[in-house]
Amino acid sequence: MIDRYKNNFDILRLFLSLTVVIVHLADLSQIDKLMAFSSYFSSVIAVDSFFIVSGFLIFMSFDKSSSYIHYFLKRVRRIAPAYVSVIIISAIFLYFVSTKSFDEYFSLDFIRYIVFNLFTLNFIQPTLLGVFEQNPLQAVNGALWTIKIEVIFYILVPLISYISLKSSRLSIYITIYLLAIFYSLTMIWLFNTTNNEIFLKLEKQIPSQLAFFISGALLYHFYQEFKSNVILIFIISIIILYIHHKIIDIYILYPISLAVFIISFATQLKYLGNLSKFGDLSFGIYIWHFPIIQIFINYNLFNNLLLGLSLFLFTILSIALISWHYIEKPFLTV
Repeated sequence: MIDRYKNNFDILRLFLSLTVVIVHLADLSQIDKLMAFSSYFSSVIAVDSFFIVSGFLIFMSFDKSSSYIHYFLKRVRRIAPAYVSVIIISAIFLYFVSTKSFDEYFSLDFIRYIVFNLFTLNFIQPTLLGVFEQNPLQAVNGALWTIKIEVIFYILVPLISYISLKSSRLSIYITIYLLAIFYSLTMIWLFNTTNNEIFLKLEKQIPSQLAFFISGALLYHFYQEFKSNVILIFIISIIILYIHHKIIDIYILYPISLAVFIISFATQLKYLGNLSKFGDLSFGIYIWHFPIIQIFINYNLFNNLLLGLSLFLFTILSIALISWHYIEKPFLTV
């Protein structure tokens, strides 16, 4: 099994978080220089990779848990404190950004935002009254859509593990993978047939993302076989990824090939150092960056691009550090 203390998962997750930040900076600000730079990054691949890492690490966490309760408590402690904090703190603080009065802002609309977002139903109430009205996009935190998927995956892990004990684990995983691929391709086909964008939104949801999550789980549970043939498997995956992105769409092989690349980087590449000594900042960066970008855009702080980016980087790293040391970490040690 992998070395729990000398792997590159922390560096990988930080890079993936920053990739999402870079893309959102460009998309939300619509600044030409940022858009040109962000074209070298893909938030879609970054999110796909996050789900792969989750599949690998969450199944590992489940196997190391003493009970179902212990497993779920670990998941709640890791994700809930920061998630609840970003929703409530953002909602309260953004009153000072809103164009509405105190009574108008702290109304039923405010309560709806808090409630729906706390239950990860962000798409029902993504905005707050009078907030970011002049921004290209008015959503407070568009990055949180992945959290509901992650939570569902947490719930599915014990069920998948139980079913796997009753049958062949490999056959169960392959079946889940193929069903997820079928769902994704069906949604894309429906979009191409009807031109209705609802199918593109549905394609991003839980059944489709399950292909990446189960790919991570597959490499975790068959890690020794993977490690024994890693060079050959890695080369094949690189070839498949190149063909998929540059020559012809072979989506059926994309999730597992990306998983091989990601898990190889995290576990087989030379150890790149203990980045976590500063704190596990990736989750804090991911959940806080969107509203901070929106605030910067609201006050035109990117008009001086170099100064704005420097201030933004300082702000997001500072908040991520505070989030880790004073919100996330204390709950992990309970």
